[in-house]
Parts: sequence; C-alpha cells; structure tokens
Amino acid sequence: MTKNDIFETLLSVSFFAVLYFLLYQVQVEVLSDFDFLPMASILFIPAGIKFLAMVVGQGPGVVGIALGFALVEINAGKTLDLTAFLTHVLLWLVLPYALLRGYLAKSDLKNDLTALTTYQLFVMAVIVSLTSSLGTQLYFFGLHDPQYPVLKGVWSMTIGDLSGIFLSLAFVVAMRRVFARRTRTN
Repeated sequence: MTKNDIFETLLSVSFFAVLYFLLYQVQVEVLSDFDFLPMASILFIPAGIKFLAMVVGQGPGVVGIALGFALVEINAGKTLDLTAFLTHVLLWLVLPYALLRGYLAKSDLKNDLTALTTYQLFVMAVIVSLTSSLGTQLYFFGLHDPQYPVLKGVWSMTIGDLSGIFLSLAFVVAMRRVFARRTRTN
C-alpha cells in the first residue's frame, strides 16, 4: 500500500464515520416522529449512508460505518461492551455487506459498477435492508423481550431502511444531475 492508498482509505473511513454519526443525530433529533417501534423507524436516513458506504466505499466504507455506530453509542452514553458491539456489527453490517459483495460477484459487477441496472440496485437494497433488519431484530430479541413480534420489527425496520436508502440514492442522482448541468454550462 502506498501513502496515497493509506490516505484514501483513512479519508473514506473518516468520511463515512462522520456522515453516519451526523445523519444519526439528525434522525434522532429531527426525524424521531417517524419511529414506528423502538429501534425501527419508517424513514431511517442513516441506512442510506450505510448502503452507499457498502457499495461505493466498500471495505473502508464499512469500517467507517462501524466506527460511526461506535460514536453513536458512545455519544448516547452507552459503554461499549466489545463482544456485544462486535456481534451486533457482524449481524447488522458485515453479514449484509458480505451478501451484497456476493451478489455483485455473481452479477459480474465486483469491480465495475457502470453496468449496474436499476433492478440490480433495487435487489441490492432489499438484500442489505432485509438482512440488516433480520440480524438486528434477532440480536435484540436474544437480549430482551421487546414486547412486539419479531416479524413486525423486521418488517418495519426493513421498510425504514429501504426508504432511507431510496432517499439517499435520489439525493445522489439529483446532485449528479446538478453537477452535470453545471459542467455542461461551463
């Protein structure tokens, strides 16, 4: 690894960590009315940055999201039990990322996303949302009885993650069009 590669990796990790942390704070402070259940919002914007980190940032992006999640936990005043933290990150982040990478490899899109179709992007969003939601809900059901059915938790968290992902993707598309227009104008 060159110094440039190390710098790019650290920049990617830092970017996604800070962005996840900030969007989570916006979620809690501004968008808490969208909470459907504890730990499940019908619009969860941080899921969108998590998805973008997996697709665009890849490994460093995933590390950044894990770091951002740790910052969220510390900011909330929770002590980080390393075993519990790693188990949650494994089910909530690493497993969906592994399935996403498997899907990309099966679709021959492992290193080049230029041929990515809208359908494939939708499938990837569903894979990540459903796996992440299922992993998280099963993890928390193992810790305590949340007083609601597990499928209701999985369903509502999946909907929230998908809506956050689609909102983030719409933002990226809009920004791309704005900058493309600006480039053509200049």
